[in-house]
Amino acid sequence: MSKNRPRNPNAQLEPGSLLYDRYQIVKRVGGGGMGNVYMARDKRLADVLRAVKEMIEMFSDEGQRKKAVEDFEREAQLLASLEHPSIPTIYDYFIAEGRYYLVMKFIGGGDLAGRLKSAPKGYLDERTVAEWGAQICDVLSYIHLQNPPIIYRDLKPANLMIDDKTNRVMLVDFGIARFVAPTQKGVTAIGTMGYAPPELFSGKVESRSDIYSLGATMFHLLTGADPQDNPLLIFDFNKYPRPRQINSSISVRMDEIICKAVEHSPSKRFASALDMKRALEEHLKLLDSGAVNNRRIDSPVSMPFGQVFCGNCGQRIATDDMFCAHCGARQPLPSAPDIVRGVTAKLVLVGGNDSATSFILDKDTNLIGRVDPHTGIFPEVDLSSYDPETKVSRRHARVYREGGQFLVEDLSSVNGTVVNGRFKLFPKQPRVLQNGDELKLGETVLKFVVG
Repeated sequence: MSKNRPRNPNAQLEPGSLLYDRYQIVKRVGGGGMGNVYMARDKRLADVLRAVKEMIEMFSDEGQRKKAVEDFEREAQLLASLEHPSIPTIYDYFIAEGRYYLVMKFIGGGDLAGRLKSAPKGYLDERTVAEWGAQICDVLSYIHLQNPPIIYRDLKPANLMIDDKTNRVMLVDFGIARFVAPTQKGVTAIGTMGYAPPELFSGKVESRSDIYSLGATMFHLLTGADPQDNPLLIFDFNKYPRPRQINSSISVRMDEIICKAVEHSPSKRFASALDMKRALEEHLKLLDSGAVNNRRIDSPVSMPFGQVFCGNCGQRIATDDMFCAHCGARQPLPSAPDIVRGVTAKLVLVGGNDSATSFILDKDTNLIGRVDPHTGIFPEVDLSSYDPETKVSRRHARVYREGGQFLVEDLSSVNGTVVNGRFKLFPKQPRVLQNGDELKLGETVLKFVVG
């Protein structure tokens, strides 16, 4: 390795410039305050594309500088020691002009954060996420079985890329991964809030910590709800909605897999990445065979053989249970398909007179909000007269029919929509309504009544 005169720390490599007399920069493709990632051509190997990761030395404190350099060189040595189809091959590392460079296989398919951002529905389909999850479990199992184990510690959508040539998920950015002895304690707490498990911040990192982060990642991909928005409580399912309550298209089985992965206690999660991989592979078989279908099997209104699943906690209950024996949640009416045949539903203002403050939901989509003639907004459920403090947005939420169900969706309102005093809806993430559910919009409360 060689070290030359440092250049301006804010300067980026220009397209066409030659680095280390070998790598011709094509363009910058990523990075942040600590450095950049470039696409480059290897001039010694017929212009093969490479990814060049650059770390900028911006430390006035010698101890911090030394730590950053050690982390960078450790990542290079770590990657060089691993062989797995989901870990990018490392080809070179060196120091030039006061910066530290890692040269590795170029992954051209973008990261999962970008895939999610461009998803038309705001979330990704279950089969794709299950397949990616199984692949991630495979690479996690590989690094966890190293001696000593390697714990990745920062699994999230931005650190997972798709190889456009193999269509395989690639685990990138090993900057904070480290070898951890089974008995080691006091490991430095580094990770991303929302994806990092509770034990990581008490220095008790272990292989099941990566399982939690994978569960958080799959939760984000399947619901569109970012764990970073509420990092400390989002997986407390006694207060906040389970995956299937955010996205009703998620199957009960996938809901159970995710919730098990993000258990607060490591002992309640999957025992290993291999165990989680097996669960996902079995689920993929069921998806491919057509055995998993929310309307036909997982739906509480049509589960055969005398069993249904609770829409709140996902546990099996009897078909005639009005309340879940596990969590106590009230269940949908067993005659839900009759809604399609003409059974009516309405929203009743809590505390008001039924006849005067009921809104019949007689359209396929019913807007809830405030009248605004100037912008042409005339909601079916007009709360203008019942919202003196104007905490209800003009286009606050909507209730709509889908098959034999009614769903409620917050429309990015200012003050939010809360179901049953516990579940605050994420914007544009529908939730199935059950008879008797109460919706709080600002300070106004409406009860959903069927029949």
